[in-house]
Amino acid sequence: MNSRLLHLGLLWALFALVSACATPPPTTAAGFKASAQKKYDKGDFAGAIADSTQAIALAPADPEGYYCRGCAEEAVNDFDDAIADYSKVIALDPNNAVAYHDRGFAREAKGDLEGAATDLNKAEQLNSQQPNR
Repeated sequence: MNSRLLHLGLLWALFALVSACATPPPTTAAGFKASAQKKYDKGDFAGAIADSTQAIALAPADPEGYYCRGCAEEAVNDFDDAIADYSKVIALDPNNAVAYHDRGFAREAKGDLEGAATDLNKAEQLNSQQPNR
């Protein structure tokens, strides 16, 4: 009987440990963005793109979802989609210097040096107007 109680106790402890470590799947745009960032940080760019896409579906007017997805697309050399997402960020937030900066580097990677220079100059201009960034 003692060994049975010990066995049940170990099973309960294991269940509690697994339950504590299990992260529920995201259900909000903020949750999907946070998950996308974690996946990006771990090098799971496909997962980051998928979660960013979910965030965008839930909050299409939030530029952060597009930015997250653009970064992941750029990481896998999908520059056309990255440029499109950075452009969407800029459409939603015209003073987003980081989006201009990153779109400039994506354009440079595609060989669009004129577009890259324009974006990088705009990023620098916006940064100089926003000293706290």
